[in-house]
Parts: sequence; C-alpha cells; structure tokens
Amino acid sequence: MKQEAMLQALDKAAQLAAASRWERLWASPLRYLEAILFREIVFKQTRKERGVWCRTFFGAPMRLLLPAGTDIYLTGAKTHPSEIRLARFLIQRLREGDVFIDVGAHYGYFSLLASALVGSSGRVVAFEAAPATFPVLKTNIREAANVSAHHLALSDRDALLTFYEFPNLYSEYNTFDITQFEGEKWFARYPPEAVKIPAVRLDTFLAEMGLCPTVLKIDVEGAEDKVVQGAQNSLANHAPVVVVEYVSQQRGHAAHQRAEELLRALGYQSFRIDETGALQVLDNIANYLAENHLDSDNIVFVRP
Repeated sequence: MKQEAMLQALDKAAQLAAASRWERLWASPLRYLEAILFREIVFKQTRKERGVWCRTFFGAPMRLLLPAGTDIYLTGAKTHPSEIRLARFLIQRLREGDVFIDVGAHYGYFSLLASALVGSSGRVVAFEAAPATFPVLKTNIREAANVSAHHLALSDRDALLTFYEFPNLYSEYNTFDITQFEGEKWFARYPPEAVKIPAVRLDTFLAEMGLCPTVLKIDVEGAEDKVVQGAQNSLANHAPVVVVEYVSQQRGHAAHQRAEELLRALGYQSFRIDETGALQVLDNIANYLAENHLDSDNIVFVRP
C-alpha cells in the first residue's frame, strides 16, 4: 500500500474511533456487539481471553486476544490519539531499507506497520517480555520475512529479572514495576503474576546482530531509563530517532525523566507529534502533558 493510501486508510480508522457508539455499531453491528459484550460481560466473569483475527488499516492480517486489542479489532488501528499520531509519523518517516526496533511490541501492531514501510530490504526487530503475549506476536509476524520477534526484555544489564504480567484486559500494562499501578481501582481485581524473564542490553543485541537502528520505539511501562541506559553505544554511534511513550507526573514519570536526561546528554532534542504526523519542538514535556490534560503521549527524540 502506498503512503498516500495508507494515510487515507488511517484517517478512516481515526474517524471511526472518534465516532459515537451508535455510529461504530452501525459500521459493523455484529463485530461491535461481539467485542463489547465479550469485554464487559464474558471476560469479567470468566477471566479467559478469546482469540480472533482482524485486518489492520494497512492491510496486514492480525491475531488478537480479546479484550486486549478491541480497538484494533473494531477499527483496524490502535485508536488512542497518541497512537494515531505515531502511526502517521511512522508512515511519513520510515523508508525502504530502514531498521525499526520495537521494544514492548505487545501483539505487534507497530511492528507490522513498520514491516510494510521498510520493505524487503529493511528489518524490524520486536521485543516482547510477557509469556502470554509473545506467542501472539510470533503468530502475527510469521508471514513477514523482514521481522524477527524475541521473547526478551531490554534493560541496562544482561540478567534474569522479575516481570509482572497482568490478565489480558490490562496486558498492555505488563511491567517490571507494579507500584505505579497499585493505587488503581482495577489492580486488586486483576493482580499480576510474577515471572522470570531474561533481559539483555540493546547494545549487546545489536552488536551481535550487526544492526544499526533507524527508529527505536520504547513502550515498557516504567523501564524506559533502563532501556536507554542499555543502548548508550548505539544511540551515540548511530543516532536513531527514539520514540518514548512518556507518562504524566500523576502516573509516575521518574523513569521517563531519567530516560529523557540520558537522551539529552547525548545531544537529543524532544518533539511532539502533531495531528498531521509532523514534529513540533517540545522543550518541557511535563508541562506539555499537564497543560493539555494528557496522561501519556509518544514523545520523539531526534539528534540533529
């Protein structure tokens, strides 16, 4: 799919996401009722996820475990405004032959999007630590010859670390640090399971693979500083664009601030992604989130 067609398809998905419940129901009544009833009734009673297939806005088939990924199932896209803007940015930024590193890939939505953008001469490397999530990621990338998936966490050291995996509904919050979620109303009802996961430094991995990253996306729920610390050589030598999901002060952004400090020490500047997918200079991330009443956003770091 060409860039213009891909952007138009994303616009349609965004419009559907912003529509009323009745409009979304009208667009796909059976699928909408199936997904919402499963999320609100069946899963809450059984705690068992359901496997489904859908097609993304850029044409790739994708396996999901509902209720996680309900937005992708209904619209073909991740529909949080920050994710819509990130998709627009990647469509306009990634080129044939680029190398995209997806840290915290979940089911592989952005990995599959990057796969379509970098082409057969490019590479996509997806990392996912959660044991229940990784098999779905593997399924989703099996037809994408330019994508490799790794059941690893990235950190500032090579070690076996304790990782916390939530039930499916909250699986995008899987983390090394559960303290940030202990005050949430849902936490007691959906407690995580502690598992041991091997972690590696990105510098070590990239050196062994002989890869030079073009874009590094980090979405790791509180371990952003560890990922950046473990990628210092790659960042210094190759200056990839870095995208970090950055949360507000209310959600606890100490790790994000430390990651920002490490990046700035290497000469990186921070940017927000506007509605068109273009970058706008952003000097104070915390103030930007607070002034716009955002609990999170994808912040882009670029070294001139």
